[in-house]
Amino acid sequence: MTDGRAQHPLREAAFARLWAAGLLAEVGEWVLQLALPLYVLQITDSPLITSVVAMIGLLPSLVTALFAGAVTDRWDHRSFLVLVSALQAAMLLPLLAVQDAGQLWVVYLVAGSEATLSVTFRSVKNVTLATLVAEDQLVSANASIGLNSSLGRLIGSPVGGLLLSAAGLPYVVAFGVGAFLGAATLSRRIPPRTDASRDTEAGTGFWRGIGEGLSTVWKIPALRATALCVALLSVAQGLFVVLFLLFVTDLIGGGDAEAGVLRGVQALGGFAGTVTTGLLMRRIGVSRLLAVGVLCYGVISAATWNLSLVSPRFWVFVTLFTAAGIPAVWLAAAWLSLIQQFSPLHVRGRVMGSILGLSDGLQAVGMLTAGMLTGMLDTVVALNVQAGLLLVTGLLCVWTLRRPPRDQGPRAAERRQASHGARHAAD
Repeated sequence: MTDGRAQHPLREAAFARLWAAGLLAEVGEWVLQLALPLYVLQITDSPLITSVVAMIGLLPSLVTALFAGAVTDRWDHRSFLVLVSALQAAMLLPLLAVQDAGQLWVVYLVAGSEATLSVTFRSVKNVTLATLVAEDQLVSANASIGLNSSLGRLIGSPVGGLLLSAAGLPYVVAFGVGAFLGAATLSRRIPPRTDASRDTEAGTGFWRGIGEGLSTVWKIPALRATALCVALLSVAQGLFVVLFLLFVTDLIGGGDAEAGVLRGVQALGGFAGTVTTGLLMRRIGVSRLLAVGVLCYGVISAATWNLSLVSPRFWVFVTLFTAAGIPAVWLAAAWLSLIQQFSPLHVRGRVMGSILGLSDGLQAVGMLTAGMLTGMLDTVVALNVQAGLLLVTGLLCVWTLRRPPRDQGPRAAERRQASHGARHAAD
């Protein structure tokens, strides 16, 4: 780093292990997200029951993220990651007993358990990341972690479909167990937590501790503004999940194949977003990166929905969805970095858990809202509501996150303390 530029965090062994563990976990999760609904559809022939399995993935986060954050602040991060990954592997085993629709309750149990553990792993992983890299590496590190979701979808989705169709559910289980145990093994090699912050609240009750995460978000202006932006983004994402299917079927005359291609190429755009995130952050800062990411995402969304009115070729939509993957990585890396930067260390897990739970809960609200909008508005109008919400959110980010003071965050406090100590020693 003698040239003034921070080396990429993936060159740090500890972060590289966390990144690899997260990738294996993402692959395992995407295998299940594709294979379990398909398997339920096979044994029930009911789209309604199949949609219930898909919805189960969001609901646990409303409560689980709060508990996960509180436990994270009190326990060694490495041990928690290992335990959660091992439980994810173990909870797949009951699927081996499922033979027909009579054991459907087992699939629900496993889907709910895996969703709960997935939220927990994600929350702990994001908190752990902030302890492994320097502040000037946060955005690049979060962009690299965000890339895992794209890679997990690109790898896990086809693997899940191929294993289920060619070999059956037991092979899906075997693959998932292997992926989660691999994540546990890599997590075991992450350095243990060395700070003493989890001892500072020895007298604080557990339930009170959970509430402190929410109160911290409210008290710190940068966190409050970030949470508001994340909340609106989550509603917009929930709208997208439902309206996207109508966009494919009603507006461009596509089907399952076209829908799969468009969602897949968005992940390809994520690669370009990861490469450019660090450069943009150094030039415009984290707060502006969030605003730029949301605004670009909103503009691309509006262009995509409205171009369907003039019926361009399918490759135009492929290009637009690929492009949308770039700002999606920017905005995700930026808001995660803001939370990590401005959360006091001793409550960082609870703050992260609170905002992740808020995000998943409001995505569900967006899905329900989309269902109501489709009954009142034309599809293209409803889609423009979604794009408009993104643009409003981007403008709100510009207004509320105008250059947050660098002395708000705990890392800045640590720098001031170190500087004061150095001056004292010099005197």
